[in-house]
Formats: sequence, C-alpha cells, structure tokens
Amino acid sequence: MKLGAHCVLFGPEIATDTDAVIGRLAEVGAEGCELGERFFGVDDREKLTTVLDKYHVDLAGMHCNNLNLLDLLYDPEKSRAALEKVARFVAPLPNKNIIATGACGYGEMVKELNPRTLKEGAVAEELHDPEKVAIIAKNLNDIARDIREQYGVQVNYHNHSWEFCDNGLIWFALADQAPDVMFALDTGWAASSGYDPVELMDKYPGRFHYVHLRDYRKVEDPSAQKFEQVHTGFVALGTGDMNYPRLMRKLNETLGKDDWAIVEYEIGNFDKNSYLRALSYLHGVRDML
Repeated sequence: MKLGAHCVLFGPEIATDTDAVIGRLAEVGAEGCELGERFFGVDDREKLTTVLDKYHVDLAGMHCNNLNLLDLLYDPEKSRAALEKVARFVAPLPNKNIIATGACGYGEMVKELNPRTLKEGAVAEELHDPEKVAIIAKNLNDIARDIREQYGVQVNYHNHSWEFCDNGLIWFALADQAPDVMFALDTGWAASSGYDPVELMDKYPGRFHYVHLRDYRKVEDPSAQKFEQVHTGFVALGTGDMNYPRLMRKLNETLGKDDWAIVEYEIGNFDKNSYLRALSYLHGVRDML
C-alpha cells in the first residue's frame, strides 16, 4: 500500500502553480497525489509529468468531475464521453486510475443538497428508485468494462453520502450489479453515513484498490445529520472516532503494494502541515502494526 494526498485542498493553485503544490506534497512525504479534472484539466499531461518526475511523486489517480448519476440513467453516452476523456489522459501513466464521483442531480438539485439530511439523500426521485438505480449500475458497469478493455484504465467509484441513503441503495447496487467497477471508498463519508468501511471491505473482497482516508466524529443518529454538517465536520486524521489501527490493519490485508490510500482534506482549517501530520500518523500506525 502506498500513501498519498489529495490535491483538492489547494483549489485552482493546482493549475496555476502546479510545481508549488506537488512540491509541498513531496515535502510532507506523499508518495503520490490525486488530481481533479475540475482544477487541473486533462489537456497538459506533459506539464504534470514534468513536475511529478521532478519531485518523484506519482499521480495515483485522476478525478473525473463530469459524471452524473442521472446521465447514466437518461444519457449514458454523455457519461461515457466524460469518463473516456479522463481515461485518455491517464492511459499512458503508470497508475491507470479514474476516480469517479457520481453527482446526484442537475443544477438546483445539487444546490439543495446541503440542508438535506443523510436520510433524505439526493433530491432526484430517480435515485431512490431501485429499478432506476439498477439501470444506472448496469450502464456504469458497461462503460467501465469498455474503458478497461480499450484504454487499460480502471474506473473507481468514489462515494459521498447519497449512495448510502435508502439502506445503501446506490452503493450496494454498484457492488452487486456492477462487477467491473472498483471502489475508491471514501472512508469518512461511509462511516459518517453509518457504514463501517472495514465491514464493506470484508463483504466485497477484491473490489478495493484505492481508498480515501478521513476522520470524523460519531453521532447518535448518522442519518439525521445534514449533508453540509458532515462535509464541514471532518477532523484531522487520528483525532476523531475512526479506529485507525483497525482500519489500517484491514487496508494492509486488502490493498496490494501498488494500491493507494489517499488522505483527503477538503474543507476546514487544513493546510500543508495537516498532510504532514496525517502521513506521519499513518506511517506510525502502519509501523506499529
């Protein structure tokens, strides 16, 4: 298992001063990084590889920001085009990983997510319908299979909370009905939604080669939390209620030597030193195990 850091914390600076961002991550001991199409784009691979080579940092995965679950239902070719665009970027690179978040609606639907509870989930009614969700899973599976066959690139689905609404309807549909899709499991969003990351990995062996690491505070009723509360409430690794010795033990069993565990800090009082403390903590836990 390799340890890396997500670049989303640095926002537009990822594109405007790529050297500085990657240099900071190298300083704190990240073996790799995850970039997002949203900030860096997929048009200048040479610029990125030059910086990565300079600091001896790998691109662990590229995040696709234009996958929408409703497109997978109504216009799957739009989803295919979005994923293929990223696949062409990463195909020549050593780590051929697309990290794909399924957006939970269009326009105002997404804006209305923040005040909704995790139990309410996505605004779009289709995402609460088992028959429609099954179609979404099948269509994503077909696209992921074709991309792997054509480009040698793996689609890894990255969850938030809406996948765990309705007793995990969307997440388990992908797990059970989309075998060609791997999971870039976001441990923080899963745990905050009431689903134990270790138990998910136990239930679906072989589906995890890439995870996002966060820490959180337990609450009495996870489903009653508002999305915005969870999103802004993640805490520094090792300071919350995620049992990291237990989680790291499972990751050591689950992830291969070339698989990735990526620390993700996104919103809140986090900076470069947050990654330094997190990676030092993770190395210490791993050495202890």
